[in-house]
Amino acid sequence: MKKLSVFTVFSLIPEIGKILCENSTTFGRNTKGDVSMHQHLQWLGPLLGMSLILSTPALAKSPDHEKLIGTWATQGYGAQVLITPCGNAGEQLCGQITWLWTDRDAEGQLLTDDQNPTAHLRDRPLIGTPIFRNFARLRDGRWQGDGMYNPEDGNFYAASLKPRADGTLDVTGCVLGIFCQTQIWRRPHSVCPATTAQATRD
Repeated sequence: MKKLSVFTVFSLIPEIGKILCENSTTFGRNTKGDVSMHQHLQWLGPLLGMSLILSTPALAKSPDHEKLIGTWATQGYGAQVLITPCGNAGEQLCGQITWLWTDRDAEGQLLTDDQNPTAHLRDRPLIGTPIFRNFARLRDGRWQGDGMYNPEDGNFYAASLKPRADGTLDVTGCVLGIFCQTQIWRRPHSVCPATTAQATRD
């Protein structure tokens, strides 16, 4: 039986990250780097571990553009992703990894984008790696673009973003447009303020 890492547990119980942060701000921040690449990216795998196909309505203007800009904690708080304007006139959005709960492998080496199909990018650190680009707002309020990058296998998959009324963000992938899975991303300060401060210092 595969041993569950703290990230696997976080992905199974979305609120446990917040509970642990409230009671022990250093829990899970393993300086020995004993979390594997596969375990570390559990936050992304459930969405991108299979081919995802989403319908593509016509593009529209982006009145909620500002709602998505800024830093988001992934479900389970395995990573933080910074969303910024990009593309034509800044109306599109791009995202990159800016923080990882553990950024080193079992040997203490920085995690890198070693599965990237482009050879010269395989040595770049995962922190700073772009994971989606050119997301534009659709008429139904979702944002969609050139796909979302999964560092675990080096592939792009279809995905969408949609801001929620409570200030969180739905990140969704679907198989054949029918079988869908959604993660809820939150602003870091609403999940774990102390760890947010640590991320700023790191």
